[in-house]
Amino acid sequence: MGMNGLIDVLFVGSGIYLIYTACMAKRNGTVAANVMLDKNTDEKNIKDKTGYIEYMYKRIILAGALIIVAGIVNLVNDYYLSYIALNWVGIIMILVAIIIYALAYRNGRKQYMELQNQDREERERAAKK
Repeated sequence: MGMNGLIDVLFVGSGIYLIYTACMAKRNGTVAANVMLDKNTDEKNIKDKTGYIEYMYKRIILAGALIIVAGIVNLVNDYYLSYIALNWVGIIMILVAIIIYALAYRNGRKQYMELQNQDREERERAAKK
């Protein structure tokens, strides 16, 4: 297996991991810190954890599925077809998945976290006075 094949397998694996973490978050009600939160944000910062999981769930599933399909398309193309256009299709699918994920995270953070962070900052300022 060449480097392209290895990268494609890693894409498929990462798509599966995204879907797995989204499903586990929905089933267990716990937010996957490495997928749904950045390293500087704690699960306690989410004002509506159930709403946040519901919001992110569909979007992470969609991004994961796009990444899996792109990885499979690129694997098949690398070993059987060798069409340059199919490589671009795979790359575009991965870029679309990244955009979906990034926008979902940004909007979910605004909707479910930032107000709580602002409230906490206001309480901390009031406590200092």
